Amino acid sequence: MISPKKIQQAARVLKTIGHPDRLKIIEALKKNGEMSVSELMGALAMGQAPLSKHLAVMKRQHILKSKVHGNYRYYSILNANVVNVLKCMQRHGD
Repeated sequence: MISPKKIQQAARVLKTIGHPDRLKIIEALKKNGEMSVSELMGALAMGQAPLSKHLAVMKRQHILKSKVHGNYRYYSILNANVVNVLKCMQRHGD
């Protein structure tokens, strides 16, 4: 049996990543590793405001982490389980 605490944690993560743009962000980070906000904007053709909002939500939920180098903030995946979700989607997609 999965503990109620684990079920709640999984539901929180799934709810957070359940947005198409957030899945695209995770996929880009999975493919490229650490990326700056401007690199993500270019790779995803997404504006800075919506991208920053999605990044902040995922960082608050401990899905992503960030670090600052000079004037740039770089994001990477903190919760490796989200990569497993992408792999599962790829295996079982149409």
